[in-house]
Amino acid sequence: KLLGIFTSFAHRCREVTARYPTMAAPAAKTLANLAGRYKLNKSLSTADIASILELQGTSLLIRKAIASASVTLTISQPSSNEYKIEQTATAASIPGTTEQYILDGEWRTNKDAFFGQVRGRSQWINLDEAKAKGEDLAGDWADHNEGKLILAEGGSTNGNWEAFRIWGFEEIAGKKCYTQSVKVWNKDGQEVKGKMVYDVVE
Repeated sequence: KLLGIFTSFAHRCREVTARYPTMAAPAAKTLANLAGRYKLNKSLSTADIASILELQGTSLLIRKAIASASVTLTISQPSSNEYKIEQTATAASIPGTTEQYILDGEWRTNKDAFFGQVRGRSQWINLDEAKAKGEDLAGDWADHNEGKLILAEGGSTNGNWEAFRIWGFEEIAGKKCYTQSVKVWNKDGQEVKGKMVYDVVE
């Protein structure tokens, strides 16, 4: 399911106040063993989260809160084709989210607290398929991902907006990082794209 920033299940509010030391991803870390904790590195990220959320119709209050918050992901893997992601933010007005991704390519629908009725799917893709989705979003994927990446895509069921994210590991600013290449567009032809870069939390 395409959840989280794009289509999240809002379960509970959870404020994170501690600062966690971060590091580059270990050389052996891949999408196949993604479990761990990751913190969004805003200084290395190029995706404008506030603009993405605006295209998705979220309120100015939510956009401002997320733009100023520190975001942390806790990822677990119940099975080889299933990922569970808990997202927390250092903003009391932002609810924590729990996300489930089943990499079978099947479309699923969900009523989201922020976005209403949404649809999404996720699946493994190869490097050529990833580049075909957004050549200008391509990065140093070949050296760090064993030839495959994860695609999560979806949008609102009323057709107001669509989005996709491509997960992978890349070398950013001289260190290996978990990244999500993002593209969001709406029915009026407006689009926002960029890259979200995450450091590993020790």
